[in-house]
Amino acid sequence: MSLQLLKSDIESHNFRKLYYICGEEAYLKHYYFNELKRALFGKENNNPDCIIKEASDITSSELSDAVSSFPIFSEKKAIILKDLKVSDDCFEWLINNIKEVDDTCLIIIYQITEKIDMKSSISNLFKKAVSEYGLWVDINPLDQQTLYKWVNQQFRKRNKQIDASTLSYFVSSTSTDMYSLSNEIAKLSSYCNEMITKDAIDLVTSKTIDAKTYELTNAILDKNSEKAFSLLKNLLDMRTNEILILSSLYYFVTGMYKTKILHNSGLSISEISEIIMQKPFVVEKNVYRTKKINSKKLLRMIDLCCNADIISKSTSSDISAVLSDTIITLTGLL
Repeated sequence: MSLQLLKSDIESHNFRKLYYICGEEAYLKHYYFNELKRALFGKENNNPDCIIKEASDITSSELSDAVSSFPIFSEKKAIILKDLKVSDDCFEWLINNIKEVDDTCLIIIYQITEKIDMKSSISNLFKKAVSEYGLWVDINPLDQQTLYKWVNQQFRKRNKQIDASTLSYFVSSTSTDMYSLSNEIAKLSSYCNEMITKDAIDLVTSKTIDAKTYELTNAILDKNSEKAFSLLKNLLDMRTNEILILSSLYYFVTGMYKTKILHNSGLSISEISEIIMQKPFVVEKNVYRTKKINSKKLLRMIDLCCNADIISKSTSSDISAVLSDTIITLTGLL
C-alpha cells in the first residue's frame, strides 16, 4: 500500500514532508528513490536544492539550518539522508521536528543497508512521526506472480518474447534478485533474435549454486536419478566444492520441512518467508512441493543429509562417493 502511495505522489507531484524508503529489495528501492528525485528535479544530477548526506555525517543543527533555508532554483528543496541509524545525531531531531518542516522542503531518508530495530520505544516514536507527517515506504521482494510479470515486461521492452514455462525456468535457474535478473535479461536479449529459449538460458546465463542445486533437488524429487547424476557430474566438472553441494542440499531439504510445518500451522507465505529468511518466491514453490511429501519423509531426508555431512568432514571418504550415495538414498526415500 505504501508503495502505491509513493507512486501516486510521484505522478501527482503532491509531495509530503518526509519519505522513509527501506526494505529488502535493493533494486526497487533504488528505482523508486531515483523516480522521486527525478519528479523533484528532472534529470539534473547537481541541483543546489538537492542536498545529499550520509545520515551519520550531519548534526541536528546542520539539518535544522538546511530545512530552514528556502529553495533557490526549484519549487522544493530536498534533503536526502542515507542510512539513518538510531544513534545518529539527527535521529531525535527528526522525531520532534518533522511536523515543523516547511512546505517548500522535504526530507528523504534512503536506507541502503541500514535497518532500524523496531523493538525500541524511540524507534516506534520515529515510525509514528514519519507515518503522521510523511510516508514510510517498505519495499520488499515481489511475489512470484508480480516478479514474473516484471520479467516479462523487461523482455517486451527489448522486443523479445518468452513463454510461461521458459519464464519460470529462467527465474528458477538464475536468481530472484532483481539486479541479477536485470543483468541476465540484458544478456539473453542480446543473444536471442526474438524468442527466449531454454537452450539460450543454459548457454548464456550465470546460474547460482542455489539454482544449480535446485535443479539437482528437483531431479531427486522427480525420482529421476539419471538426470540427478548428470547434474551432479556437471557441478563437479565445474569444480563446485562438494561440501557446498551437500550444504545446499541440506539447506534445501530443511527449508522444505520448515515450510511444510509453518504452512500447516496456518501461516501465510509472507509470514513464513520472514521466519525462515527465504524469499516469498522460494517459499511458495516449497509449499507446492511439500504437498506430496509427508513430514516423516522430510525428517528422514534431513537426517540423511546430516549424516552425509558428518561422514564427509570426519573421515577420509571420497566426498563425491558420499554425494552419489546420498542422491541414491534420497531418491529411494521418495
